[in-house]
Amino acid sequence: MREDQQLEIFIRKHYSSMCAVALRFIGSPDIAQDITQEVIIKFWKNRANYENIKSSDNFLYTMIKNEALNYLRGSQREKQRYNHLEVEEFEHPKVLNMLIEEEINQILIHAIDLLPVQSARIMRLILSGYENKEIAKVMGVSVNTIKTLKYAAIRKLREYFNSNDYELDQP
Repeated sequence: MREDQQLEIFIRKHYSSMCAVALRFIGSPDIAQDITQEVIIKFWKNRANYENIKSSDNFLYTMIKNEALNYLRGSQREKQRYNHLEVEEFEHPKVLNMLIEEEINQILIHAIDLLPVQSARIMRLILSGYENKEIAKVMGVSVNTIKTLKYAAIRKLREYFNSNDYELDQP
């Protein structure tokens, strides 16, 4: 008899009972099927080592049980790691604040990109720490022009944020 036929007979004989055992431990039919398939593959690959086993049914039951328990332990460790990460996030408000600040910066950059070219450039220079006089010198215009464009840009940014339901602290 060919090896693939032997495997098919083996699967037909043991698969449903192995799935039932795994299901009792795990509680999930999909995971029970995965575990059963893994055990069948392990058993079949190493079947030459198991020739002296008196009861293959008992051995398969033990393999299923061990595989299911390993899955449960791994799942439990994963949950603990995940819960630990969630707790760490809230224990470190600096990280959370940095994430919020970065998101706000991205929103602001997007809003600035919607401004006219000169106004957008002025706002970027302001955010980089330049004073009105320095910006005027860089752009080759008067300080009054910078002030006018700056306040018009601020007004448009406020309109943008108000129209998009962003809460702003206005002076």
